Amino acid sequence: MNSSDETTFRAAFPPIMSAIKVDGSGGGMRIQFDVPESEMAEAVKLLAWRQCILVVTVRPESSDESRKSKKVHI
Repeated sequence: MNSSDETTFRAAFPPIMSAIKVDGSGGGMRIQFDVPESEMAEAVKLLAWRQCILVVTVRPESSDESRKSKKVHI
């Protein structure tokens, strides 16, 4: 894998009830993220992978700044 085969960017769940949807029949779940303009250059890589299975790693940002506010400013 090379650097064009991965992307890392900051995002947050939108403040809506449907940000995380669970299929009641056991079909999985759908997750939505808000991506700030400052992260768009990396996040836009996802457009090329619309027909691909993705490996997803998610972790909370651990900087002092993120502890003060859980919101991503868009």
